[in-house]
Amino acid sequence: MTIIIKPTYNCNLRCRYCYLDNNLKQHALLFDLDFAKHIIDQIKQVMQEKPRRKLTIIWHGGEPMLWGIDNYRTIFAYMEQVLDGYEVQNSMQTNLSLVNDKWIDLFLQYNVRVGFSLDGTPDIHNQQRVGLRGEPTFERIIANYHLCKQRGMRIGCIVVGSKKHIGHIPELYRFMCNEGISFKFNPLFCSGEAQNNMEDYGITPDEYAQMVIELFDLWYQDRQCEITESNLVEIASNIATDKPSGCIFSSNCQDRFMAIAPTGDVMPCGRFCDNDLLHYSYGNLHNESLLSIMSHIKETETYKRAEYVAQSGCTQCKWFNICHGGCLHDGFLAYGDFHHKTFLCSAYKKIFSHIERCLQADNLKIKSLWK
Repeated sequence: MTIIIKPTYNCNLRCRYCYLDNNLKQHALLFDLDFAKHIIDQIKQVMQEKPRRKLTIIWHGGEPMLWGIDNYRTIFAYMEQVLDGYEVQNSMQTNLSLVNDKWIDLFLQYNVRVGFSLDGTPDIHNQQRVGLRGEPTFERIIANYHLCKQRGMRIGCIVVGSKKHIGHIPELYRFMCNEGISFKFNPLFCSGEAQNNMEDYGITPDEYAQMVIELFDLWYQDRQCEITESNLVEIASNIATDKPSGCIFSSNCQDRFMAIAPTGDVMPCGRFCDNDLLHYSYGNLHNESLLSIMSHIKETETYKRAEYVAQSGCTQCKWFNICHGGCLHDGFLAYGDFHHKTFLCSAYKKIFSHIERCLQADNLKIKSLWK
């Protein structure tokens, strides 16, 4: 089970494409520490009832570090006590701007996996990921990445693919190889602040497919660079095994993933954690137990989305067994309901077909792709 916990929507950056509106990030709503402990207690009840042994908690935001190092120190210690006997992995997705040696000490002490955001070379990154006054952030982020690496942390990043990357995929790949950064190349989505900047940053499904295919060819043919692009590894593995992995391509992600918003609302995933989408909340932990909330998830429209997609004709597609209509939030963004497949369908078909041809041509076993 994977639970995304967002202790705040607040953020110290103002990225041009953020999935949250800037107005929401100005609210100083933060989890109370006692409520965070209450969440952990609720999670334990679920783990005992199901029963489940493995748990991943992803601390997210906004910028999760704004919750404060003392709060994390307390909650990690509390988790060790309350969840003793379970396999628990804490992760954090951060912009990395606030990290220092004290934070790294904490991450190493509790084996926290850290992911950060970096959009490649400085010229592109500094157009997209800016500070509160529009100032560039690249130098601060890359310096903090180097500090993490020097301290022995394994750390990967998310690159948000935008119009600025078109024609610059080779530079992006070389930069990541030179820095030794394994990454995930995600498309920019039209939500939150991004809605105000789509003309400058938005991409079409076809443009996304072209960039991913170009990235795959560079990575697939490179036997010297040791980094990976995790989306490509996941897709190649799915094709080789004919089985889906990860949340985007799972038959129903809600069986294994959920998110808790700063308001206490339990949401289908982190992408739905937005005050404008709270009517899709499964329930609120301030007035209902997590166990009770989970008992009626299967009655919701979001959960039934897998049925709707299966009835839409997707089952006739060659790729259905490894795609299942893609991310439910992608379909929601494009159509405003849960009856549709991802708007990236045409892109995924091109990407899947290209990767399959490469694997078949070389008759490679998938394990060779990440050695």
